[in-house]
Amino acid sequence: MSSGTDYRRALVASQFHRARRRAAVESLLARVSGQPIDLLSFNEVVDKLGLLGQSALGVRQIPLEAIVGSVGRYQDFTRTFLPRMAADEDRWIRVGAAAPSVSDLPPIEVYKIDEAYFVLDGNHRVSLARLQNLGYIDANVIEVRTRAPLPLDLNADGLIIAAEQGAFLAHTRLDQLRPDADVSVSIPGQYRHLESHVEAYRFALEENEGRDISLEQAVERWYDDIYLPLVEAIREQGILRYFPNRTETDFFIWLSRHRAELQNELGYSITPDVTVTRLLSRVKSQAQESPSGLLARLRRLRPQSLSEPADMTRRTWAEERTLDRYSDHLFATMLYPVLIDETTGRLGPAADAFGRAVALSREEGATLCALCILDHPDLTAAEREAVDRLHAQLDSGPVQGGVVTEVGEPLHWTREVGFLNDLVIIERVFDDEAARPNSVSRGALPLPTAEAIIEQIDRPILVMGSVGESPFPGRVLVVHDTRRQLDEAVFIAAYLAERWGAELALLPLSNGRNTAELVTRISEYLALHEVTATFLEPVRPDRRAVDPVIQAAEAGAFDLLLLTGPDRGRKTNRQHYLGDVVWPLLQRWKHSTLMAT
Repeated sequence: MSSGTDYRRALVASQFHRARRRAAVESLLARVSGQPIDLLSFNEVVDKLGLLGQSALGVRQIPLEAIVGSVGRYQDFTRTFLPRMAADEDRWIRVGAAAPSVSDLPPIEVYKIDEAYFVLDGNHRVSLARLQNLGYIDANVIEVRTRAPLPLDLNADGLIIAAEQGAFLAHTRLDQLRPDADVSVSIPGQYRHLESHVEAYRFALEENEGRDISLEQAVERWYDDIYLPLVEAIREQGILRYFPNRTETDFFIWLSRHRAELQNELGYSITPDVTVTRLLSRVKSQAQESPSGLLARLRRLRPQSLSEPADMTRRTWAEERTLDRYSDHLFATMLYPVLIDETTGRLGPAADAFGRAVALSREEGATLCALCILDHPDLTAAEREAVDRLHAQLDSGPVQGGVVTEVGEPLHWTREVGFLNDLVIIERVFDDEAARPNSVSRGALPLPTAEAIIEQIDRPILVMGSVGESPFPGRVLVVHDTRRQLDEAVFIAAYLAERWGAELALLPLSNGRNTAELVTRISEYLALHEVTATFLEPVRPDRRAVDPVIQAAEAGAFDLLLLTGPDRGRKTNRQHYLGDVVWPLLQRWKHSTLMAT
C-alpha cells in the first residue's frame, strides 16, 4: 500500500470520527428541540403515498440537499448523512480512500419521488460528498410515481397527511376521475371528513333519485356540484393570501361543516358565495373546535361589530351582490324578525304584513326566514299556534324558507342571523301622536330595537308601510344624501327599475357645493343600466328637509322611499342624519321605506 493511500486512509478516519461526534451532537439537540433528524425510509414513504409506477431517467446530476432518505440504511445516518454507527468505520474509510474526491467515484443509484431522492446504493458516497461540501453528485435515477405527492414538510404530520391522502385517492379514484383536482390539506385527519362528505352526498343522491349511485358517479358529482363551487368562491376572494399555511380543501372542510350546521338550524340553504364572504370573515384558529348551538357558531362567524377594527378581507354587501344583481336576483335571502309573546299580546305578525313579505320573496326567488324571538324557552299553546301559522303561510306561498325560534334579545338575534341575509324586513305601524314608529302592533319590534337594527345592521332594511299595500313598488323616490358618494341606495334603485319596472325620481339632500357633479355621476350610472330618473330640486340635509321630502313623495304618488343608509360617509354624520331626517320621515311617511346599507 502506497504512502499516499495510507495518508488518505488516516485523513478519512479522522473525518469519520469528527462526523460521528457531530452526529451525536445533532441527536442530542434533536431530543431537546423535538425536531427529527432521521432519514426517511423509502419503503415506508411509498407504502403511505401509494405506488403507481416507475421509470428510468438515466444518469444525471442531483443536488445533495434533495437526498432525504434511503432504501435500506435510513437508520445508519442522520438527515444530513452524518454516520451514526461505529461499525461503519471500515466501509466509510475504504470508500473515502478510494479517490481524492467523491466526484471521481461511480454514480450512486437513487429513487426520485417528486423533487426528493432516496439512496438505493451509495449511502457512504453521499455521506462523504456532504462532508466534502459538494453541491451535486452523479446518480442513476429511477423516478417513482405515487398516488399522493410527497409533502414539502417532511415531518411526521406530513407523512401522515400523505398516507391519508393516498388512501382517500385510492378509495375514491378522484385523481383519475378529475386529474386536475388538488385536495391537499395541512392537518392530519381531514380526509376522513372528505370521505364522509362524499358518502353522505351519495346517500342523499340515492334517496332523492330512488336508485343506486355508484361510488364513481357520486365522487364526480360531489366534486363538480359541491366541492368546486365552494372552492371557486374561496379562490375568487383570494382568502388563501391571508392564511398562507392553509389550503383550499382545509377551508372547504371547515366551511362545509359549519355551513351544514347553520343550514340545519336555520332551515334553508346558504349559497357558496355567502358562505365564504360572511363566514370566513370570522375564521379563527379555534375553528377546529366543536361549537354548541346556533349562538356559539354565529358569535364566531358573524361580521365584526361597529366597535371592532375593520376586517380588510370582507367585502361590502353591494360588492358581494354585484354579480348576482345582473345574473340572478339582488335579494337572495330575506329575514323577517318577529316577537312571539302571549303575555304582551304579540302573537306573530299581522297576516297581511307577513303575506306581503312572502309575496316579495316569491317574486325575487328568495329564501325567507321568519325569526321568531321569545323571552322564555317553553312555548305556550297560543305561541305554538302563532309559530305554526307562519309555517303554514310559508307553505301556502309557496316560498322557500323556514321558521327559526330563538330565546333572547330581539336586537341580538336579528343582528346575529341578519348577516346571513340580503334584506331585513321590519313590520311597523305609525302613531300620529308619537314622535317615531311605535310598537303596539302584534309581533312588531319594540322601538329601541327597531332603531338599533337600522343603526347597526349592515344590510338593507325594509320598513313595512300601510296595511293592504302591494309589496312591489311602482314609484320610488330616492332620497340621496350627497355627503355620501354614489352608494348602495342608487345601486338598489337601478335594480328596482330594471327588474321590477319601478319609476325612479331622485331628490338630493345637498348643501349645494357638489350637487351638479353628483347628479352627473348618478345619471351616467343609471344610463349605463338603461334606466332613467327624474331629478328633483335639492334640499338642505337637515331637519328642514323632512317637509319638502314628504311633500315631494305625496305629490308624486310614490309608494316607496329609498333612503341612504346611516353608516355611509363620515361617522360624524351618522347620528345627525338619523335624528334630523330618518326618524321624522319614518314617523310621517305612511308607506314603505327601504334603508340602504
